[in-house]
Amino acid sequence: MSNLEGNGKSLTQRELYTFSGFSLDVSSGLLTHSGAVVRLAPRVYQVLAYLVTNRERIVSKDEIFSAVWQDTFVEDNALSYTISQLRKTLAAYEPDTVFVETVPRRGFRFVAEVKEIETALSPPSQFAEVVLERRTVSEEWIEESDDAGAMIDPGRALPARTYHPLRKPLGVTLLFLLGVFVAGAGWYFTRQQPAKDQRTIAVMPLKDLSGANVDNSLTLGLTDALIRQLGRADGLVVRPLGSTLTAAEGESDSFAIGRKLEVDAIVDWKLQPSDGENRISAQLLNVADGKQLWEQSFVFSGNDLFSIQDSVADLTARALVAHVSEEQFARLHEKMTANSEAYQAYLRGRYHWSRRNLDGFQKALAYFEQAVSLDPRFAEAHAGIADVHLGLYDYGYKPATRSVPEARAAVERALALKPMLSEAFSARASIAFLHDRDWAATEADFLRAIELSPRDATPRLRFGWMLSVAGRTEEGLVQLRKAEELDPTSRIGQTNIAYNRMLSGDLQQAESVLLNVIRTAPDFSLPHWYLGTIYFLRNDVEASMNEYFTAFAIDEGNSELVDAVRAKFDSGQRDAGLREWREALESRYAEKYFPPSNIALVAAFAKDQEKTMKWLRASLKVRDPWLLQILHDPEYRFLAGDQEFDALINELRSGISK
Repeated sequence: MSNLEGNGKSLTQRELYTFSGFSLDVSSGLLTHSGAVVRLAPRVYQVLAYLVTNRERIVSKDEIFSAVWQDTFVEDNALSYTISQLRKTLAAYEPDTVFVETVPRRGFRFVAEVKEIETALSPPSQFAEVVLERRTVSEEWIEESDDAGAMIDPGRALPARTYHPLRKPLGVTLLFLLGVFVAGAGWYFTRQQPAKDQRTIAVMPLKDLSGANVDNSLTLGLTDALIRQLGRADGLVVRPLGSTLTAAEGESDSFAIGRKLEVDAIVDWKLQPSDGENRISAQLLNVADGKQLWEQSFVFSGNDLFSIQDSVADLTARALVAHVSEEQFARLHEKMTANSEAYQAYLRGRYHWSRRNLDGFQKALAYFEQAVSLDPRFAEAHAGIADVHLGLYDYGYKPATRSVPEARAAVERALALKPMLSEAFSARASIAFLHDRDWAATEADFLRAIELSPRDATPRLRFGWMLSVAGRTEEGLVQLRKAEELDPTSRIGQTNIAYNRMLSGDLQQAESVLLNVIRTAPDFSLPHWYLGTIYFLRNDVEASMNEYFTAFAIDEGNSELVDAVRAKFDSGQRDAGLREWREALESRYAEKYFPPSNIALVAAFAKDQEKTMKWLRASLKVRDPWLLQILHDPEYRFLAGDQEFDALINELRSGISK
């Protein structure tokens, strides 16, 4: 690529070569044949580009090693293998053409006839709009997308560009855009930033300004998909969607949100109408100095654009190749599914699952099941089904008998389809801990999940909490702190850290963290439960019960019962209030399942040994996942020394210890 100076701004010339039906765009790093993208491993592509650009002479082995492998020491057979792969790939398209000639003892030469085309690009300040003709997707990209993933002059940002893809529907058009944003962000962090172990980025939820009533679950699902795709890149840490949504509450300034999330850059994108067409506008913002790093605009309407996904994936991979291993490169290219409808259903399912309530779980299950009906080999959708059933069990909406078998079957199906799927290992680990109480399996699967997705906070959050419950608080804190680095604003992450500190005896720090979570998320019940435990440990029964009342009202939505019980407490009728509370829960349990340990806890408040043990036995029988917390709950200490209670505690501990 050549650089020319004009009016103090850098102009870049694009290098495009054609030979025997192939088009090689050195500027964007893309090889196509008759409009279709040709997939090449990074080294194979680099060798091809070097041979083509030096086609008029023999290129020695040492020269290729220096240009492609640079300072990395490799054996001669690495080049031989790379040349062999290059020949095989090209021959698959043009079997009767010789492309690369071996010159004994001298090197290699590219011998196919090559035509070179150079087109000057606009200065960075010029905002160009390019309208594409109706050709193949790959032809459109080759001729117009010279900026995405290219080696642009590091002294400037990417110029704005407007793309008009083939006329297709919103859902799949947005799938196309995911790859473009990944490519842009990957280019910036791998080619333009100074050396740093990790760069942090947040993706703002896609804003729908079109007035077209686009399904919110799809736009947020697409945002989540972009986040997870960016997270595959080495050196990038991407904040989860939940944290971004929390940080964005009541805040419209993207830079302020970025500072709150403690990120280096933020992707901001909007869907809005423009001259009768829909337009997606996106920009990458540098949080530290407030500068716009790049801006892109896309115009679309009509039907299906899923056919361009392979092209986008290839561009994305090439933008990140400088910092992606061969294994990661292959993973980056993986498509969850070839079925666009299945993928859209999956994205909607992911959004509803993230709500983590009964309505969210039910809708997520419907979407995930729709996805696997459209593509039975969609491993991530099967893992989603497992997560839904696990959530229904863990959150107390369904008993183990109706949820765990379904979760287990979905996990095994997902792993059969994709043996390296981190989400499946994380789900299986949770089943092993909460239901099976098999610590060896729990630890093995969580460590595998973390190994496969080291920058995903979720398995670390789960593992850290479970280590804490198992009594390994310091090891648990290590995992929770690593999760905090990845997702510093996570309310469940902070709550789990507080729980860990409480178990370690640092009640003051635990209380401080919990109060801060409550200030930012007053409708989140778990901090109130833990805060009630802290006050109970301090013998402040009144404060403890107030927190339990608040937590129960949030969980159950039954303020009338809470108000009635609270009124009895205020009038000095504590025992009567607790009895009314327990009896109301018992009556409800006879009609609809919820964790029976809730009833045991109310009975424990009243120090009713008979009722407490009755409901603890019921909890043990149904594999109530919340039962494990009684190992540390001070409310049950009055039962210490009771033979049946001690046996139950020993049974629980034996299942979650080394």
